[in-house]
Amino acid sequence: MSNVKLTVLAGLGVLGIGLGAAALVVGILALAGDDDGAGDAPSQANGPAYTIWLVEQAVAYYEAEGREAAIERYNSRESVDGPWYVFIVNAESSVLIGHYNEELLGQSLLTDPLGTDVTGYHFGALMADADEDGRWVTYVFLNPDTGEHQRKHTWVVRRGGLLFGSGWYDFSSHAAAAPSRTNATAYTVWLVEQALARYERDGIEATLAHYNSPEALDGSWYVFVLEDRDGELYSVANSNRPDIVGTTRERIDSTGFNYGEVFAATVDGGAGQWVSYYFTHPETREDALKHTWIVRRGDYLFGVGWYEGIK
Repeated sequence: MSNVKLTVLAGLGVLGIGLGAAALVVGILALAGDDDGAGDAPSQANGPAYTIWLVEQAVAYYEAEGREAAIERYNSRESVDGPWYVFIVNAESSVLIGHYNEELLGQSLLTDPLGTDVTGYHFGALMADADEDGRWVTYVFLNPDTGEHQRKHTWVVRRGGLLFGSGWYDFSSHAAAAPSRTNATAYTVWLVEQALARYERDGIEATLAHYNSPEALDGSWYVFVLEDRDGELYSVANSNRPDIVGTTRERIDSTGFNYGEVFAATVDGGAGQWVSYYFTHPETREDALKHTWIVRRGDYLFGVGWYEGIK
């Protein structure tokens, strides 16, 4: 496996207890794909997975062809595919040096207008602070496919003095086919997307009823829902642990990691975040390391996780 793929595997990762890339390889090899390259692209309907893959391709091109070739490639209009494109930032100066829109080149993420969206949100500093593990940043930006400003979820990774980024725009009408469960990371994100679609379609009461039912527990896979009530997170759906539904508690795992604080910090309307911690395995009933993708919509947080070694 190439170095760039190992780096992206690490970037999918982990807040809190800080797992290395090697600990994540088992569950997410399928997302990175084989060394065959472009043929392994996830479906564009799976926005988060395709975004990460697209950034991986850009980093691989940079490492193979060099800085100038990468900048030339992504400054080209030909690099734009509908709403999809890659941008490049000089990490030291935070200045945009690679983008299909030449009018933005030379502007800094740390100053207006580039670093602030049309709602007044200053997202640029978050991008500029991305490291080699990568980070998600959500903001409003021009969609080249629609010509409109839309909410965008961007994955940014630092490499060799540069920041590489790409993002997906909200398009909930797209229904992605379920990835293989052996691709634990992609399947986890897909399950959360299904839960969000159910919530938007059926409302919160029907959604909670579904995810509290025994039928919603599928081996080690289940959706949980938390409600933020004035800063207190209440469990409102959990088919794995029905005993905690309706309660709030300290979410501190057996290592002392306060994953509840990280859950609560999930940005409303954002793409989501990965959080890793120890939690009760549905089949063994013992604590096991779990990697959870969690997304906030208003006061509700929707999460799914995969347990290391068992998918």
